[in-house]
Amino acid sequence: MLVVLGWVCLGQSKKEQIRVLSNRVDSLNLVLNSERTDYSQRVEQLNGRISELEEKVRGLEIKLKEKDSENDINKKQIEELRKLINVKSDSLMVLNSEVDKLKPTPQPVVQNKPVDVTPSCPFKTVTIGTQVWMKENLNVSAFRNGDPIPEAKTAEEWKAAGEAKQPAWCYYDNDPKNGAKYGKLYNWYAVNDPRGLAPVGWHVPNNSEWDNYKNYFNNFYNGELDEIKSKSGWKNTHTYNICNNCKNWNGAYKSKNSCHVCKDEGEIKINVNGNGTNSSGFNAFPGGYRDNWSCSWCHSKFYYSGERACYWSSEGWNVSIEARGIGSNSGTEGLGQSVRCIKD
Repeated sequence: MLVVLGWVCLGQSKKEQIRVLSNRVDSLNLVLNSERTDYSQRVEQLNGRISELEEKVRGLEIKLKEKDSENDINKKQIEELRKLINVKSDSLMVLNSEVDKLKPTPQPVVQNKPVDVTPSCPFKTVTIGTQVWMKENLNVSAFRNGDPIPEAKTAEEWKAAGEAKQPAWCYYDNDPKNGAKYGKLYNWYAVNDPRGLAPVGWHVPNNSEWDNYKNYFNNFYNGELDEIKSKSGWKNTHTYNICNNCKNWNGAYKSKNSCHVCKDEGEIKINVNGNGTNSSGFNAFPGGYRDNWSCSWCHSKFYYSGERACYWSSEGWNVSIEARGIGSNSGTEGLGQSVRCIKD
């Protein structure tokens, strides 16, 4: 009967047992050596990975330092740029302030309401009877709402405006120097325009208002017209034929014809001085007029400067103040005449 102890059979000889055990030890040593080799390799591999990671960490730390350095530089640059922007902004504000000072003050525009575009200073006025008149001829170049009135600087432009039934104004003889004395001459289309030629608070007088004005001065020459006429600008003495009975003047009056007012056949000649006293304050300047654009022979010419003050009524009549009296008759749209406004 054999008894086995571990790997050794008791029936074997000691020599055999030693050999078996020795082989077993060798096998264990081989296994151990193999495992040690695998472990060393694994350790070496891990150490290699650790080195790689450490290298990467060092690289990242270097990059991080570089980024921090760049950020510091960028922060400084950003701060310098901010300071520069602040300086430029301050300079821009100063320049804008200077530009604002140079800009013209904007004029307020009120929609759907009259806008007074006439000179800022108040108009000089005179009271005649119950009426309040301007002392000067109208001299505006825009309607009440601010729309400009075209200036006709030539006969062709005046004619074109009349043919198109468009508003227009001009200076006597197309000379701006006459504007200071006589104001502007307007055609009927400017006077009758719905935008309003007269400034706010004023209007172009109608026939009835002109009649009241004429009646205040007894309508015809009686020596009081000197009160109406300006102290300068009128031509020298004129001689007129007037009715010996009613003192009415008649441009077509002849010695053998009767007066068209009282039918008296007598006449007398009377000398009338040019300049007046202007004691009434009306200050009628003899600005003349521009003839009808449609007239074939006159071709929009200018007449009677220094002899007549010719005004529009709002109903299209012209009122003529001459050295010998005040007359009125229906006008034509193409005439260029002065405008004297009356208070609303």
